[in-house]
Amino acid sequence: MDVAGDVQSILRSPERLAALRLTALMDTEVEEEFDRLTRLACRFLHTPMCLVGLLDERRHFCKSCIGLPEPWLSRREIPLTHSICKYVMRGNGPLVVPDTRQAPLLRDCLGVTELGAVAYMGIPLVSDGQVLGALCVVDTVPRQWTSEEVGILQDLAASVMTEVALRTSRALERAAQAELLNVREGVRARDEFISIAAHELRTPLTPLKLQLETLRRSVVAACLGDARVMRHLERAGAQVERLSQLVERLLDVSRVATGRLGLVLEDVDLSRLAAEVTDRFREEAEEAGCPLVVHTPGPVRGAWDQLRIEQVLSSLLSNAIKYGAGHPIDVSVEGHGELARLCVRDEGIGLAREDASRIFERFERAVSPTHYRGMGLGLYVAKQIVEAHGGTIVVRSQPGKGSTFTVVLPTHQLDTSVSSALEERAGATTRQ
Repeated sequence: MDVAGDVQSILRSPERLAALRLTALMDTEVEEEFDRLTRLACRFLHTPMCLVGLLDERRHFCKSCIGLPEPWLSRREIPLTHSICKYVMRGNGPLVVPDTRQAPLLRDCLGVTELGAVAYMGIPLVSDGQVLGALCVVDTVPRQWTSEEVGILQDLAASVMTEVALRTSRALERAAQAELLNVREGVRARDEFISIAAHELRTPLTPLKLQLETLRRSVVAACLGDARVMRHLERAGAQVERLSQLVERLLDVSRVATGRLGLVLEDVDLSRLAAEVTDRFREEAEEAGCPLVVHTPGPVRGAWDQLRIEQVLSSLLSNAIKYGAGHPIDVSVEGHGELARLCVRDEGIGLAREDASRIFERFERAVSPTHYRGMGLGLYVAKQIVEAHGGTIVVRSQPGKGSTFTVVLPTHQLDTSVSSALEERAGATTRQ
């Protein structure tokens, strides 16, 4: 058997090297915890030398090296040509040699002549089935190692591996913390980019909308009743409006991320609000073949931010029309003491169970963007708005059987003085 080739193959094993890197111990400083164990080994076994050796494909690094002669002691590493520990890698058990000069496997190793290693005993240091190195004791004269001595060194090797495992755990924790910091920095940079991009996009949209409206009025005033021109103007206006909505959603994501999603609370009748918002969607719903039905029991009042609740309902109706085309959509409002419930039910494509919570996350979608447009922000923003009110939003759905989104809001009725103060604050915010 080619022993040298066998050893080299083990030393170069990718799995073994990966396990060694995981310890993060190569080229680290001296540590008293390891030196204490090697001193104990020398004291119990009456040897002048003990090493905690970790071997990569090029060298033998000494995490601890009691009694190692110079210049190796200062360097804390041994060339592989001098390492006897590399032969421990070939098996999972101890390597016990009374006299290395008489051992065919070891007598040509430079460690025998230059380090004075005559009697040798090494215990493999094993992590997850991979031999990382060895805890070894060396004597400068021949000796017969007893089974008790082998047991002592095995116990000390187990203690060495406890220290190795502790440092591996610390290294993994540091790596996880660094990765978390990188992720947080990436999210922060992304949120900052979204905010800047949304503001930059928003700036030209207002004058563009005004210019389109001016152009439309000019065409009408000039009696240029060309149906094709008017149709193009209407389409351009619709696209600009759609872009404006996307920009506003991006801005909302930025506000949520930075904790600036403020609410202006006022006394709101949820039943009336649901009816008004639903009416705005009737034409769009009819074009998609979705009859809209609204069920309201009468006034259901609460202290909410009216514009934000409109935004929530608009997102739910837009989704219902998009994914439930050709089927009816029901909107219902109920009051239950201190709680109000708003439901939007469609009979569209539905959702798989695993998608039911994911759709409320940023940029998450349960369908292919090839078939359904959108950025995956509407439901995320809606959830943040509802939770900012102290409420909840959930979905019940089955593939092919539609979805029911339910929003539950605490009513938090305002007294007259609080209501007036909120209205005054809302007016001041509008004037700014």
